Formats: sequence, C-alpha cells, structure tokens
Amino acid sequence: MPENNSRDKDNKVLPIDQWLRARQQGEDSLSQLLNHMRQVREVVPVNRRLQEELRKKLLEQQEKLRESGQLTTAPVIMGTVPEPSPKCSRWLKPAGMLVLAVLLIAAVVGLWRHAGGEVILQPVGLPQEITRFWAEDQPLYPAVSPDGQQILVVRGGRLVLLSASGMQVATLDPPEGGYFRSPTWSPDGHQVAFVVGSHGVEEIQQLPVVNLTSGGSKFSNLKPKDNSQWAKPAWHYANLTFSPGGDTLAYVVKRAGEPAEVWVKPITGQARLVTQGDYPAWSPDGKHLVVQQPDKENSYVLYLVDIKTGDTQLLGPGERPTWSKNGYLAFVTQKTQERILTFMPDGEPQYSVRQQVPEIRAVYLGNDGSAISKRLRQGQDWLAGSNLLVAAPNQVSGLEINWLRQQEMDGSGEPKTLVLKEINQCEGQVFGPDGKWLLFARRNGDTVALVKVMLEQQWKKRRD
Repeated sequence: MPENNSRDKDNKVLPIDQWLRARQQGEDSLSQLLNHMRQVREVVPVNRRLQEELRKKLLEQQEKLRESGQLTTAPVIMGTVPEPSPKCSRWLKPAGMLVLAVLLIAAVVGLWRHAGGEVILQPVGLPQEITRFWAEDQPLYPAVSPDGQQILVVRGGRLVLLSASGMQVATLDPPEGGYFRSPTWSPDGHQVAFVVGSHGVEEIQQLPVVNLTSGGSKFSNLKPKDNSQWAKPAWHYANLTFSPGGDTLAYVVKRAGEPAEVWVKPITGQARLVTQGDYPAWSPDGKHLVVQQPDKENSYVLYLVDIKTGDTQLLGPGERPTWSKNGYLAFVTQKTQERILTFMPDGEPQYSVRQQVPEIRAVYLGNDGSAISKRLRQGQDWLAGSNLLVAAPNQVSGLEINWLRQQEMDGSGEPKTLVLKEINQCEGQVFGPDGKWLLFARRNGDTVALVKVMLEQQWKKRRD
C-alpha cells in the first residue's frame, strides 16, 4: 500500500508512525503529543473509572516528586505541568515530560483495552479457612468491623468477638433464658447493634464496642423492655445493617404467617416499611437496597429498591446479597451438581450423586445500581453478566462413602443415583472494608467454617 503522509480530513487520529517521524525530524513537542491524545480520545469511548485512576496516579507521581525536592509548586490537577524550581530546571523539565508522556500513552492503551472489555472481580488463590464451629440451628452470619480487624458472630446465643485470624477475643452472654442475634457494626466502628430476645420479647439494642472488648459477661443484664418501641407482640427482628453513613439502620421484621418485611429507621426519626423481602444490602450511596424475595419453591430472586420511593427493579436469581464499597454485589446461587463416583466395566456411569449446591457470584452494580440497570434494560442476562467468586466444593462426603459401601454389600451392581439435599451450604457472606476480600460461612455436615477468599479487579474481554 503506498504511504500517505498527508492527513485525511475524515481521519481524526494522527497515526503514531507519522508522529514518530515528526519526532525524528525535530518537530516533536509535548503539545504535539497532547494533540495526538486528544484526537485519540475523540474516537475511543471514555472509561470514567479508568480516567479517575489515571488522575490519582498523576497526583501520586507529583507527590513523590515534591517529597524528593524535585517539585516545589502545588500539585498537578488533571495533567497540568508545574513550574520547576531554578535549581532543578535543567533536568526536571525533560523528566516531567517523559513521565507525563508515559502516563498519557498508558491512558490511550487503557482506553483501547477497555473499549472491548470490562473490569470484573476475581478470586485470588484458594479460599482459606479461618476458624470452625459446631453447626447450630441458626445460620452463621459474620459481621466484620470497619477496619477489617475483628469479626462478630453469634454462637449459642452469645456474642463472640474474634480477631481477623479467628482467635476468640471476648464474649457477651445474653440475659438469663435469652439470646442475641444479627450483630452489625456501625460504620465508625464504635458501636454494635444486635437483636436481644428474652421470654418472647425482642428488641434492637446498641452497645459501645469498648464495653464488649473490656467488660465481658458483666453486661449480660441487657434485657428487652416491654415498653420499648421495638417490643411488639410476635415481632421478630433479623439481618440488621447500618447505612454507609451510619445514620440509618435497615432490618427485617418477621411475623408468623406473614412475608418478611424490610424496614429502615433513621437514628433521629421514625421507623418505616420499605418493601417486602429479606437480607437487605446497602448501596454505597446509601439511597438503595438490594433485597431477597421468594420466587419459586426453595428459590429466591433479588430486587433493587429505591429507599425513598419504594420503587423496585428485578435483578435476577440470587440470595443473601452483600454490596461492597467499590460497587460489587456478591450473592449466592444454587445449581444442580451431578458427580460420577464409579463406572461400569464398559465405561458407563454406575453410581453417581446429584444434589443442589451453592456458588457465590459477583456482579458490578456501581454506586447506586444504575450500572446494572442499564445493562438489564439492554437485554443482558443477570447471571451471564456475573462471574464466579466461590465454587461449590467437589469432594466426596462421608454420607456418599457409606452409600457406596451399602451398594457393594447389596451386590446388585445396577446403575444408581443418590439424590442428596444440600449439605455444603453457604450461610452468610460479607465484604472486607476495602472490597479486596470476602468472608463467608460454609456449612458441611455437623460443622460450619468461616472462610476468607482474596479478591482483585481484572480486565476481561467482553463477550460478543
């Protein structure tokens, strides 16, 4: 193809080879490079998240130069170049231009890259077990402190405070004949809220964390009061969670024979009903909730709820949602798993196991849910737009081994399938404060473990 050195009027972008030739001829300049980048930007969609990340990198580089004495003026904002001091003017200007050029080229590469892909949340390494308990009738729902250094759970009706490594730090006993349930941390880490119940009456209370860590069981006189605003006949509370700003508490009300309801109560206002549902998860902007509602038998769907108006939008299948500060929603889904245990002499399956097993998946909702709303309106499938964080364990249980032994004793040898109820259940999950890890509870037979999986954001090519 003959080389064309003139710029086509319809071509908005100066080819990089022409820019390099201009540089060799001594015509390069920072303004010429910036002009090239502006032209590229006109034809490449702008990734706002990437733009913000690059801005932060520019500011960090400016700060490093200032700390080393190479920069004496105010920080650069959005790519402006500071005036160097006379002492380092001979060499700082070329160095600064080089750094800026590298960052701008990285921006162009990133824009091209993200134009055909997306950033998703992915697990890093294998899940690591922190600690293990005997299983109880009540599911295990861990509550992580805002600094990520402490974990609050309920075992045997007591509040149990754990370190990040799973070591027991403190406990709080319930009132005589009573119990605690559904602890949650305030965003500043100074308070914990929880449900306390005794003699058929329940209420929501708060306790300074310092009392829990230093007082131990001497605070066991926390009893629900019959005249409390919470004490209502046959009302049971669960799944408490503070808003990101700490000014509103969301919780679930359960009454016999009635569907579960999600309520919110401002710290200085009256409680009000928002919608039917369970397991509320706050959006980072504090204006929306994702809640779980029953769908078909033994299955659930998730809804995005506007707290102010009560408007809802169906998201898709899932249960027990949790929403991270960086905009990702993690939730549990169920799938049918069938595993072949033994084969016939001709290679056909002989004994197999079929059961419903849980997976933890994640999808990007953004600050207020608008990111997924747009994609759903465009016809994207909810689960197809999510990615796997925690897979169902693929291991043979003691129950399956005993069943195999029984088949051998019977001696029939005919193909059979063992249908099991769910035995490896994910009970509750919560993001770490920075969204870089997920803590979840996994029940396996008579025990339940707290398990931690590290996370990172990765670029993934968009499926056509």
